[in-house]
Amino acid sequence: MLWAVHISDGILQAPWWLGGYVVAVPLLLASAWRVREEEVPRIALLTAAFFIVSLIHVRVGFTSVHLLMNGLLGIVLGPRAALALFAGLFLQYFLMPVPHGGLQTLGVNTCVLTIPALGAWLLFRASQRLPWVRHPWFRSLLVLTSIMGWLLSLAFSLVLLCDNAGIDIAEISFGNAWALTVHPLSLAVALLLAGLAAWSERRLESAPEFPLGLLLGQSAVMATVALNCAVLLAGGEQHWPTPPLVLLVAHLPIAVFEGVVLGFTLGFLAKVKPELLGMEAPAHLPLSQSGEAGIVPRN
Repeated sequence: MLWAVHISDGILQAPWWLGGYVVAVPLLLASAWRVREEEVPRIALLTAAFFIVSLIHVRVGFTSVHLLMNGLLGIVLGPRAALALFAGLFLQYFLMPVPHGGLQTLGVNTCVLTIPALGAWLLFRASQRLPWVRHPWFRSLLVLTSIMGWLLSLAFSLVLLCDNAGIDIAEISFGNAWALTVHPLSLAVALLLAGLAAWSERRLESAPEFPLGLLLGQSAVMATVALNCAVLLAGGEQHWPTPPLVLLVAHLPIAVFEGVVLGFTLGFLAKVKPELLGMEAPAHLPLSQSGEAGIVPRN
């Protein structure tokens, strides 16, 4: 049984799960460096949120899927995301009725979730430096990129699964998957559907942060599942590619859903608590200068 992106003990070869700790330990040390007292409640809250969403599973054949939320943890916690993800994975192994992951693979699982989280944080911070990040044309471009990337990833993953079901890992072939993905007709259909999604987002008049959240949330999940699949294919004890590829395809709907969730979450936080996102709170006008001030007193 493969539980979401939690690799269990006994699945990976020793060099791979040991290598996971070699990478995870520096990430955790850097994450814990000079943690301030006021940061602890935020880390604890998001660790709890990460743990709670992992309790809600959707069974898909021999595996199961659930929200990952590592994109949100990365954006809000930044470098501290590794601490929250490590603690959440540790709790999932010890507190869930059916343990998820394992102690051997705790390092690998931490890396698989943390690296995309840090990537989402860096991209979010970089986007805030762009002067046109809130402009309508750029928001449409973000939605276009999100949906087109997801559709092409879906086509690639499905063809890859169909071509390589039940074969040995040494015989895995990417040729047909790449050929279909970059075919002009595939690109045209994906562009058309992505354009319709971008037009719909403009019509819905969502928060300015929604398209960025959609892209980052979706990308974080897809990067996490891609890393997980790559580790299972390259370092697994078994040499059959079907289970990792099924895991990859099963999480693609989760990627879109999580992107939508993160988009709405960023829009909400930007209004009520922008400092959580590293944004400056809007300056408050004096009562007599505010548009909602009511009647201005006369002398």
